[in-house]
Amino acid sequence: MKKVTQIKSRLAAKAGIAAAAMAASSGAFAYDWSTVTGGIDLSGEETAVAAIVALLAGFFVVRKGGRLLLSMIK
Repeated sequence: MKKVTQIKSRLAAKAGIAAAAMAASSGAFAYDWSTVTGGIDLSGEETAVAAIVALLAGFFVVRKGGRLLLSMIK
């Protein structure tokens, strides 16, 4: 059982070292996509998403208020 624990701890240490190495080197080899995506304008989509979120939030507030009022009437 002691040998299994040693193997697990060594494997965890190797996995941690590998993850740290990948995280450290990912910034150095990252591709700059700004030249590809620079011409895309997403301002309209951001507004649409914000409007949809506001609409859904408003719907749920009205629904919750309606249930509260109906429970007070009963």
